[in-house]
Amino acid sequence: LNAALRDWEDTYNHVRPHQALGYRTPNEFLASRAST
Repeated sequence: LNAALRDWEDTYNHVRPHQALGYRTPNEFLASRAST
């Protein structure tokens, strides 16, 4: 179960684009905020 949750979290944060973030992943969004 823990491995499945880690896989889901990785996909959610690094692969799956989010509409609210301009169709970027949370990781991409945070990286763009850090570089400003």
